[in-house]
Amino acid sequence: MYLTVQTLLNDPEIVKAVIDRVQALRLDTIFWKKHLDFEETKSRVFKTYLGTVTGVTAGSVIDRNSNKPLRERKSLGSGYGEVAYLGDRYQMDNDRLDMLQELVTKFNNARPADQQRALNDIINYIVDDYRQVLLAPHKRMDLVDGALRSDGKATVKVDDNPQGIAMLDMELPVHRITPTTGDKSNFIKYLMEQVVELRTKFGMFVSMEMSRKTFIKSIVGSKDFGDFYKQSFAQKDVQLSSGLMSSEMATTIFQGLGLPPIVINEDLVELADGTMKQVFKDNRISLFTTAKQGKMRWHTPYEITDPVPGKNYTRSEGGMYISNVRTDEGRFMEYGCEWIPEYTAPNKIVILDLDTMLA
Repeated sequence: MYLTVQTLLNDPEIVKAVIDRVQALRLDTIFWKKHLDFEETKSRVFKTYLGTVTGVTAGSVIDRNSNKPLRERKSLGSGYGEVAYLGDRYQMDNDRLDMLQELVTKFNNARPADQQRALNDIINYIVDDYRQVLLAPHKRMDLVDGALRSDGKATVKVDDNPQGIAMLDMELPVHRITPTTGDKSNFIKYLMEQVVELRTKFGMFVSMEMSRKTFIKSIVGSKDFGDFYKQSFAQKDVQLSSGLMSSEMATTIFQGLGLPPIVINEDLVELADGTMKQVFKDNRISLFTTAKQGKMRWHTPYEITDPVPGKNYTRSEGGMYISNVRTDEGRFMEYGCEWIPEYTAPNKIVILDLDTMLA
């Protein structure tokens, strides 16, 4: 077997081996997969339901000789969703290509028995290039999913566009609550009252999600939390005042009060400029009735059905494609996919907006 850089990057078996290696290494966690599952849509624009019947309503009690009342099936609010286009282009610089060429030459000069080891060296070297391409759209959806789950709204803008035109603008019909400054001193009691009241409308909540900063400011920082803490543990104030309170300890207290378990979201995504962005917004507490909130709808990109001449394509999950092309400007790796999160019952998501209370 004789390799060149061109045949290496266009060989479907080698590219598949690289993709499998990236997925096996799991150097980056894909956060949105904790809440959503892939599901294909045959059309870019699809009908979506804004609520589903998650329970069965109680039947009517009637007299033995009376007619049965006519019951209508609970109607579902509906709307339309549209997949978002995602794609980037990465240039493989000459330094990396030179090193890759050295590894290819080493492979070609190796004895047949040693070629497998030399091929593994090549795969290990280009794993990081494919890792960037494979994970980029997932990291974008991590940000979109985190914004929607914590604030009910998500917007993506082109940074270098002087008009700041929004490329993606979504808003979910979540149930939003805004505590006032008067609720701050007794916020735990306020939470208890809200959860009890909301259960009659939304059902049982399985989790109460927030950022670490929100947990410290609104939960541990609440004046009445110390009272519940001492009632539950009968210990001194030292743990509470010294910041040794964990979300697990708070959850133990809360479950005794009838509140859902606390989930601290500390997920971060690296941006193009090297800075890290928090996925879950501060000053928000989200209540969820299910562990999974919906689907990541995907559509097959048109370029897959009508390939560009000279490009070599490899497929990945969610209809995503990865292509490699050599031009007079250099060698480029590209990806393209069409995804959008679809939430099964966004009207059953409750978000407490604490901006006013913590101002």
